[in-house]
Amino acid sequence: MDYEGRKVLFKTLVGSHNYNLNNPESDKDYKVFVCPTFDDLFFRKQFSSSSVEEEDYSVHDIRQASELWWKSNVNFLEVLFSTELKINQDLKKETVVLLLKIFAMGEELARMNLPFLYDACVGMFYNKKKLVEKGTSETQHLIEKYGYDTKQASHSIRILDFLRRYRSNGFSDFKKAIRYEDNDEVRILILDLRNGKYTLDEYEKISNEFLKKVDVLKPIYKEQQPNRETKEKLTDYIKEIVRLESN
Repeated sequence: MDYEGRKVLFKTLVGSHNYNLNNPESDKDYKVFVCPTFDDLFFRKQFSSSSVEEEDYSVHDIRQASELWWKSNVNFLEVLFSTELKINQDLKKETVVLLLKIFAMGEELARMNLPFLYDACVGMFYNKKKLVEKGTSETQHLIEKYGYDTKQASHSIRILDFLRRYRSNGFSDFKKAIRYEDNDEVRILILDLRNGKYTLDEYEKISNEFLKKVDVLKPIYKEQQPNRETKEKLTDYIKEIVRLESN
């Protein structure tokens, strides 16, 4: 992939393979973070790109990470808990040390804004649910086969279950909350949904039950105080990475 002269900082596996929810047809998804060039800094540009080949890549400017993690976007928080992390070994040693410090802060970063995390996940649930009956450009075959978008349906249940699982471990183990053991009952449910073993009406009942369980957790998430000191520390690390590697 062409990053137009930008240095790769790290690459992580994300998505179904990271959750142990993949099936034989699941592509591997990666997020790649790059350092901005001097021109990016001067013209205030933030590079992003994506590619769908044998493996799917989305590429992001490292400067985005601070806000994305502060806003508790789970699709980006999971980067900190990937089962497959590759840091570019051609970086300066000081940069590698800073990146390792950021990954070592993973649990701290994941819970630094729990009120936002709740809203982000519930918002994602409703966005996925809106697509269940109409699908996307890539999932029309599921509509034709099952009568609804089973992929969006399975994602909607997963994101609600994550909120339940994360609360159940006291917000102490993000990776355990996103990744399923093989014999987990909810994992089996999610995979069965994805494979069309439930009707649309049955999915509606399932999603309503999961939503009720999550609604009860709202006050618990909302009473947690955001940790701005953690965000400031992260921002300082990213600023120093950009200073070291942008040229």
